[in-house]
Amino acid sequence: MEAGRPYSRLLLRLERFNALSAEDRRRIADLPLKVATCTADREVLSPGDLASRCTFVLDGFLYSHKLAAGSRRQITSFFVPGDIADLNTLYLPSVDYGITSLGSAVVAFVSHAALKEMLDRSPSLTRAFWRESLMQAAIWHEWVTNLGRRDALARIAHVLCELTLRLQLAGLAREQSFSMPCTQVDIADACGISSVHANRIIQELRQLHVVEWDSRRVRILDWLALARLGDFSGSYLQLKQPAPDRKQAPPSGQGVPEWI
Repeated sequence: MEAGRPYSRLLLRLERFNALSAEDRRRIADLPLKVATCTADREVLSPGDLASRCTFVLDGFLYSHKLAAGSRRQITSFFVPGDIADLNTLYLPSVDYGITSLGSAVVAFVSHAALKEMLDRSPSLTRAFWRESLMQAAIWHEWVTNLGRRDALARIAHVLCELTLRLQLAGLAREQSFSMPCTQVDIADACGISSVHANRIIQELRQLHVVEWDSRRVRILDWLALARLGDFSGSYLQLKQPAPDRKQAPPSGQGVPEWI
């Protein structure tokens, strides 16, 4: 099956757990995907919606969020290419959160009916999608811990470590560098701090020569130092091997941890 097709990222993601049969790969390829380009800050899913489809991230980033005290945004997760942003709506279609594009993004929608029909025909794909749901739950659990028990410096460092590995596994963080249209306000809302505090933390990370960070690109200069600052272990991401025990994690494709 050709690389670059709308279904290719989904196949890559699902096969990080187990190889799929030719028949299951064909089932994925035959899904009636509707590809759409999202402009920056487009809400893909709104609180109160009754969802009838799932959203695959093909390019760019999405994030989930809720509002506290009426108007204060809390980002609850980032979604990178290959992720299914709203898989839980397959069986819990009523949502109390929103999903929005972070910068421009390309997504593919597939109806719940088509997904359910495919999963009813394939126990192995059902297991693969169930594992994907559990992986998202593990990430959410870690985010709760990050917000509740780490200080501001550790929170931001932890989010950077997680994004680096997740993007590396998607082939999008070569040599510990990646592009992400994330403002300091976005980082603040993901870490439960003010934008002023987020700015100070980012300046501190730069002064420590741990990261280079401009408005669009992040480069990790010292992986071990960043992981220590963020109290980060990749175990919740179900890696076959731990994060590399040296200053720089290996470039993508050279000893990069894989999904179990």
